[in-house]
Amino acid sequence: MKVAIFGAGGVGGYFGGLLAQAGYEVRFIARGEHLAAIRKNGLIVKSVMGDFKIDPALATDDPTEIGEVDYVIVSVKHFQLAEAAPQIKHLLGANTTVVPLQNGVDAHEILIEILDSEGVVGGFTRIVSMIEAPGIIRQPSVIQEVYVGELDGKSSLRCQIILDAWSECGVDAIQPEDIFIPMWTKFVFMASYGGVSSLAQVPSGELLSCRESKELFVRAMQEVEAVGRARGVELPADVVPSALATLERFEPTTTSSTQRDVAAGRPFELEAFSGTVVRLGRECGVPTPVHELLYGLLRPALLRAIS
Repeated sequence: MKVAIFGAGGVGGYFGGLLAQAGYEVRFIARGEHLAAIRKNGLIVKSVMGDFKIDPALATDDPTEIGEVDYVIVSVKHFQLAEAAPQIKHLLGANTTVVPLQNGVDAHEILIEILDSEGVVGGFTRIVSMIEAPGIIRQPSVIQEVYVGELDGKSSLRCQIILDAWSECGVDAIQPEDIFIPMWTKFVFMASYGGVSSLAQVPSGELLSCRESKELFVRAMQEVEAVGRARGVELPADVVPSALATLERFEPTTTSSTQRDVAAGRPFELEAFSGTVVRLGRECGVPTPVHELLYGLLRPALLRAIS
């Protein structure tokens, strides 16, 4: 099995590194100092599940050097998808499966529109993993879940093959009956916590101990739930209380990745989160006032970061 990891950052570097360590033929697509370090020293993974090193790690910034593969794992940030997708075309053959692992709920739609390919499936991950330094991935949490499923809800061998490979590496790899249910369940939490925490500018413990900010977080999640249900997603009845309970179990010093990106002046996934909630809400006639507020107040920071 030949696999291309398009975006060898925290997510792609970790899950691709596991496959390479297990003996699969893996090609990493990276750039800049991170690529240079991987080429020089290999890909180093520091994980709570066990450290390892892929050396040599076959890495490039030019997909044409790789050619057709069996699987493309797309692990760039959501806001990089439109730029990355044309380059992914160089990796596609008649039977290539494209697996997006972005946050949000529409990565597959973006890829299908640009790639014009039936090879795109649905996918996402639950993991904490990041680039600690060029060439070094740090994965500090025991949570390492990957969900991959067909967009029409049918079980498929192509999804199961890549999931079985990750499962052999110790990953919780799941092909759900309906990929959109767990995808939107995560989205309810992520889209809301990312925006609210970024504006509150405090760790989760302080956010939850303040009645007003906690209520705003809950209302934001309820809006996402309403949009999902209007689109026909059969979300669990307790999706919002369950998501709130999840945050309450986090260390009180926890901050969201969106919050950290905003504070550092980096581009962040506003369009994938509140931007998508607002857009889809308008399409299906569901009011989303909290996410309209989050989007409007965070948009200047995004424009500054990308300018």
